[in-house]
Amino acid sequence: MNKLFVFGFLVFALIACSKDKFKTEPQVEIKSLSPSEVRKGGFFSLNAVVRDKEGDLQDSVYLVRKRFNGTSLLTVDTIRYNINAFGIPNKTQLELQVIFSYGEIREGAIFTNLEGSDRNFAVGIIVRDKAGNKSQYVESDKIVLKRL
Repeated sequence: MNKLFVFGFLVFALIACSKDKFKTEPQVEIKSLSPSEVRKGGFFSLNAVVRDKEGDLQDSVYLVRKRFNGTSLLTVDTIRYNINAFGIPNKTQLELQVIFSYGEIREGAIFTNLEGSDRNFAVGIIVRDKAGNKSQYVESDKIVLKRL
């Protein structure tokens, strides 16, 4: 009986220790924001992969749009979407593709407009799963939005 207790305790300890390696927050990897230069009326897209080992990708995607004048940050805005707006994730992974339109409102695209000189633009992503765990903030490389 004593050996059974010790064996049970060891199994419990191993399971508890291995849980520390299990990341509960979603992991986001931005694949691309392209093309690298966009003119008025053009489209550009953000491609990213979201992984969650628990398989509960069922809450929100936050897109953080950043506009720069050279290296100086001009404006930031955040848009929250239901994650199902990007398709139904399989158990542990979702491929995000977000289409933006520049300078003209286009169906199926997120409108982006800037006036004045050329501006740099980047998109950040935060994902929240059903349990409320948030991913780390991940940001794309910058692209150039050519003057309107």
